[in-house]
Amino acid sequence: MGPMTRSAEIHANYVHALSRIGGLGPLGESEQVGPFHCINAGIGVSRFNVAVPVEQVPDAHGAVRDVISWFGERGLNVRFDFRGKQDSALIAAATVEKFQFWWREPVMLLDPLPPTMEIPAELELIEVVGPEDRDLYCQVDAEEYSDQAFQLSMLSVAAQMPGVTMHLGTVAGEPVARSMAIRTGDLVGIHNVYVAPSHRKRGYGAAITAVAMEAGRQTGATAACLQSTEAAFSMYRTMGFEHIDDYIVMGIDEPRL
Repeated sequence: MGPMTRSAEIHANYVHALSRIGGLGPLGESEQVGPFHCINAGIGVSRFNVAVPVEQVPDAHGAVRDVISWFGERGLNVRFDFRGKQDSALIAAATVEKFQFWWREPVMLLDPLPPTMEIPAELELIEVVGPEDRDLYCQVDAEEYSDQAFQLSMLSVAAQMPGVTMHLGTVAGEPVARSMAIRTGDLVGIHNVYVAPSHRKRGYGAAITAVAMEAGRQTGATAACLQSTEAAFSMYRTMGFEHIDDYIVMGIDEPRL
């Protein structure tokens, strides 16, 4: 199945993955507003209040304004996630409304799934199930960030979603890598891939990605997709992923907190 045929499935997987932020706070909610799926995380942080198109948009300007009003009624700004190849009219409408480019996420596809790859011998792989595993999963990024409590709340929401598995890599008991697999249909989306800075350039990023792909394969997936960072782009290309589109993320420069 080609990239264009997979496009709608990849987008559906992405929207499903985004739903894990919809219950981070007690006021979290998700609702379709016109052709947009709107997610209010319920924590008052603008970058976690997301609108993403899920249907054809006959009136781009009206649809964007309706979303802005929906979040505005809640005292919030919104972040728009647009598909680069399909949502040019929406990007233009958001620009008129003073939204600015925040970042770009390359959309990548691997179809079909390759044979299982070799894992570095020192990397122990764990499927995250219980509270202790979840704590270790959230500690992977402790060298760079101090948001482990927030990560744990997101992980707890994700654990209740259908088709989700979480994967942890440790070296000598130290958590060093993590990933999340979210399967929808025969497609497994690879999300939340991260390797601790002190353990990079050792093949752990590719390995923890491959583990998530294998988890998808075991439950019926035949292809994988992901949104890459700039730093990981070449690694995914080496693994065989094809760059097929980009998500264009737009927001207001001074989001309300």
